[in-house]
Amino acid sequence: MRPASALLAACGLLASFAAPAQPAGRAVYEAVCIACHAVENVMVSAPKLGDRKAWQERSERAGGMQGLVRNAAQGFGAMPPKGGRDDLSEAQLRAAIRYMQLAD
Repeated sequence: MRPASALLAACGLLASFAAPAQPAGRAVYEAVCIACHAVENVMVSAPKLGDRKAWQERSERAGGMQGLVRNAAQGFGAMPPKGGRDDLSEAQLRAAIRYMQLAD
């Protein structure tokens, strides 16, 4: 296999692993996180969907993505652990946080 072909094949393989995170994150957001993280929800101080500045500030205070996931898993402020859904995995929480950070 030529180097360029190998590189393209590797990129395709990586893309196939990364693609499911967005739909999974959106599904968790819509099922659980939307209650407090929706843009329309002005009564809660949670960072809102797509508010990159607020998510960046929260991420810096938490120590990065690992801290955000830890806070989501354990609960933070008024947020119950895992948003009240004990069945959510850390991977699902990470996908939801990533979705909320990057949504347009």
